[in-house]
Amino acid sequence: MRNVNCTILSATDTTSHNGAAVDSNQLVSASFQAVFGDASAAGTVLIQASNDEYNARYNFPSGTFTPTNWTAVPNATATVTGGASALITIAQMCYRWIRVVYTSASGGSTTITVNMNALSL
Repeated sequence: MRNVNCTILSATDTTSHNGAAVDSNQLVSASFQAVFGDASAAGTVLIQASNDEYNARYNFPSGTFTPTNWTAVPNATATVTGGASALITIAQMCYRWIRVVYTSASGGSTTITVNMNALSL
């Protein structure tokens, strides 16, 4: 097993954003840390999952598949106020795709960054 650490969202904290789909095949568990660039931003960070079927044989050119059906992962939401950081953990991952959704409640003036650390097979 190995750790996978990456940024899955980096965007302005003044508006809401959907992160890109992350192929979670072979991921066992994960944690997500949301960090704001300033102290005035507030909003909600939510992890969504999709089990849309992916067949690599028909995905040409490579990397063009985009899942379309997303569902909120239970207990994977954090409300952030005053620019504080938030941490979401998912102990067991059994989804094909994941993404982060940030919903702005009151904008700051810089960015929100969500980093993922996952345990991979």
